[in-house]
Amino acid sequence: MGGMQTKVRIDAARLWAAGVATSVIAALAGLVVYLFAEGVFDVDLRVKDLSGGGLTDLTWVPVVVTAFLAGIVATAVLHALLTLVPRPTVFFGWLALLATAASCLVPLTTDVDAEVKYWLLGLHLVVGIVVISLLLAIARWVSVEEPARTTDASPPPPPPTQPIG
Repeated sequence: MGGMQTKVRIDAARLWAAGVATSVIAALAGLVVYLFAEGVFDVDLRVKDLSGGGLTDLTWVPVVVTAFLAGIVATAVLHALLTLVPRPTVFFGWLALLATAASCLVPLTTDVDAEVKYWLLGLHLVVGIVVISLLLAIARWVSVEEPARTTDASPPPPPPTQPIG
């Protein structure tokens, strides 16, 4: 005989509202790193051109769009984990951490100046930290505990009897 059992329900509207907000913040954080590199430190961020194989200047648009999409994808992963696995924040933390680590290593494998490699690594790291920290913070906020429905088919107990007289 334990206490009342509860079931966790995910408030999807709250989760996705917070996920979009997280994505906007990640996009802005990526933009700030880009502006620091290009504007303050005068680093010419160049990436490999996918069409020709040479190097091309990185503009702020793909930085912002990619960071925003990273937040949306991470929100979808968190939503799936919240509904499917026990201890979803542990799994999400590891998945997001490893994805961030992998994205940080990608610039180190390119044929660009070391300075550019480290700025791109930093950009990926900042976006990853923003997404991970914000989504882990809201995971409990979107989880609502409700009393579990009983599957017991037995009738309710009879009402207490009143003494006569």
